[in-house]
Amino acid sequence: MTQSGGRAYRAIPGPTVVPDEVLQAMHRAAPNIYDDAVLTLTEGLIPDLRRVARTQGDAAIYICNGQGTWEAALSNLVATGERVLVPATGLFGHGWGRMASAIGIDIQVMDFGLSAPADPDQIHDVL
Repeated sequence: MTQSGGRAYRAIPGPTVVPDEVLQAMHRAAPNIYDDAVLTLTEGLIPDLRRVARTQGDAAIYICNGQGTWEAALSNLVATGERVLVPATGLFGHGWGRMASAIGIDIQVMDFGLSAPADPDQIHDVL
């Protein structure tokens, strides 16, 4: 069995390679988000999301970019005023810290620079 992996290019780090079939499907017009077909599709996704998350509880779909999911994760896991440790090894870690701070979470940033790995011993000592 063969599988088309899309266009070959190096993206380290970077986006995943999107198969041509997916790229072609993306060229269709966006559906009306209030149309019955979209509502039916969305209602059908919720049980699948519950199965993926292995829960019988509520499941939510966020229509946002990656930063929106950061905010959702922080809002669902950390209460306003609680303190979190942000071991930052570049812009990504600092972005998490800024997002947490913006929603009222008390942060302590451990800046390991732009290219150095986080030091587990230093993190352990702070925790």
